Amino acid sequence: MRLLASVLKWFGYVLGAILFIFLTLLIIPEKEVVPAISPSGDTAYWAMSEGFNIAYRYLPAQADSVKTPVVYLHGGPGGYIHSSIVATLSELTAFGYPVYLYDQRGSGLSDRLKNFSDISIEKHLSDLHEIIDEQIGTERVILMGQSFGTNLIAHYAARHPERVEKMILSSPGSLSPPRMELGRYVRLDSLYATPDSLEFIEPLNPFTESNRAVFKPKAIVATTGALLFDKKLISDKQVDRILNTMASKFTKGMVCDVENVQPEEGGGGLYAYMATNNDDVPDIREKMKFIEIPVLVLQGQCDYVGFGRAYEYVDLYPNASYTFIENAGHEIWWEEKETFLLNIINFLEAGGSSEAQTNSTL
Repeated sequence: MRLLASVLKWFGYVLGAILFIFLTLLIIPEKEVVPAISPSGDTAYWAMSEGFNIAYRYLPAQADSVKTPVVYLHGGPGGYIHSSIVATLSELTAFGYPVYLYDQRGSGLSDRLKNFSDISIEKHLSDLHEIIDEQIGTERVILMGQSFGTNLIAHYAARHPERVEKMILSSPGSLSPPRMELGRYVRLDSLYATPDSLEFIEPLNPFTESNRAVFKPKAIVATTGALLFDKKLISDKQVDRILNTMASKFTKGMVCDVENVQPEEGGGGLYAYMATNNDDVPDIREKMKFIEIPVLVLQGQCDYVGFGRAYEYVDLYPNASYTFIENAGHEIWWEEKETFLLNIINFLEAGGSSEAQTNSTL
């Protein structure tokens, strides 16, 4: 009995010490490695019907004839509008295209919401429809997305094809939900073998830092509270610092040459990342086969996303083309801005197909 009591006593000491250390780490503020994002001179806000604000940048057309507006959806989930994409897409305005770029709910300069369940793919799609229908007030748009943003575009077009004139999918992320056949997940890189003509280069693993970060005490508590109780047990400010620190590391895997990485600007939304990735959405693949909207898919040579996941969009859409851009990673415009823009402008101006032959086109 004395031995058992001694063992239990020491077990209590150890457990108490672990709990003390854990709680102490929670109390200590997360270090701000990357300063939080600040508004630019042209940052504006839409007051959304649910009672929160979405931050956006508007680039007015600089030509006499104003064409269909371009609405840009950033990557993530939990990403934001980086100044580099604003500078890049500003060049479309000379061709008569007004451009809108906005931070999705829960990230960037847009409001953080009270509950974890306030963010989902369904909510993102509802926001996009409100933006097009009421905030911009236009009948049709050109939708351009990066990475996760392409997934939102695909789901929106499946519901409202009449509102979309063209789609530009840059470095497409995986289409949700994952593809299944006969009750099994399909390996897209096996279904769509990489053509011999395309020489992909594997970049640095962009998620090494992400995998380490999930074991931070704050991240563990934030995840537990969010998934089990729909509560933000750790403040947005603290968890966003974790994501911004991660981003300052994993962006090295978004390029061919790490010297081309653009500085992190501190707009990440970690709860938005977790909530959106935890969401269930309907499979729209059968609908995609009947959507005649012109689609351009762009993918860089050093994209960490495999060819199969990008090419699935091309295979499903009947009026889609794929363009491979050499010497560029996931953030194509960081390294090949001119080629990136050339393909987009040709696609927009030439009636729906990319005619730029600077890189391989399928």
